[in-house]
Amino acid sequence: MKNLRNIRVGAFIGTLVIMLILQKIIPRRKFEFNFWKRDLSNMAIVILNNLVIFILLPLVPIKMAFIAQEKGIGLFNKINIVTGVKVAIEVILLDLLLYWQHRIFHKVGFLWKLHKMHHVDLELDSTTGVRFHTIEIIISTLLKIGLIALIGASPVSVVIFEIILNSASMFNHGNIYLSSKVDNILRKILITPDMHRVHHSIYKNERDKNFGFSVPWWDFIFKSYKAQPKDGHLKMKLGVEDMPKERYTYFPGMLLLPFLKKN
Repeated sequence: MKNLRNIRVGAFIGTLVIMLILQKIIPRRKFEFNFWKRDLSNMAIVILNNLVIFILLPLVPIKMAFIAQEKGIGLFNKINIVTGVKVAIEVILLDLLLYWQHRIFHKVGFLWKLHKMHHVDLELDSTTGVRFHTIEIIISTLLKIGLIALIGASPVSVVIFEIILNSASMFNHGNIYLSSKVDNILRKILITPDMHRVHHSIYKNERDKNFGFSVPWWDFIFKSYKAQPKDGHLKMKLGVEDMPKERYTYFPGMLLLPFLKKN
């Protein structure tokens, strides 16, 4: 299990470094806010979230997968299925769970208040892709653990899913330029930065689109896809209509955002 965790951590760090470099070389939009203040703040919440998960919630998804495998728990541990097919189905089901979780967090009162912390980032870059409230991370982790137990997902499937999820999230939140030709090709199989940027629009009818984290197919299938923002990518405004005071957009004030009266 330790080796699988190390692989995941290595993939996370490697993807983050590559994205930070690309954002400097081929930026899509000009940064207007303090880069270091934002990025260090976003990484601080990542460190806190991981500490909370490993200390307060020791039954992490990978551990649940090992338990399911050892004890024969879950649907796919009770039927014969080719390993490669099993892994593919499990990764797809986990990704589908995250798609619907994301949609629900946009619709349900307090869940939106938690998720709103992700949307009040006034810049969009790879660190935004890992900026989530600690309580949201706990809820998401519990949902993943539940699905892993239900289907009997293998440790390999879980690690592959987590690597794809984290890497895709940092990529599609990245402030990198892709030509329209490349973007149009890529967004048929991956969520591109331009596609996901629509989701961070200040307009609710655009923000409630493009919920996918890794692949665009769920948005196509469930009719939540929007190709472009009405104001264009360079002029569109990011955030939410009722932006909080600046101190609640940075760490540690961001943790208080869901509990503010006017929120």
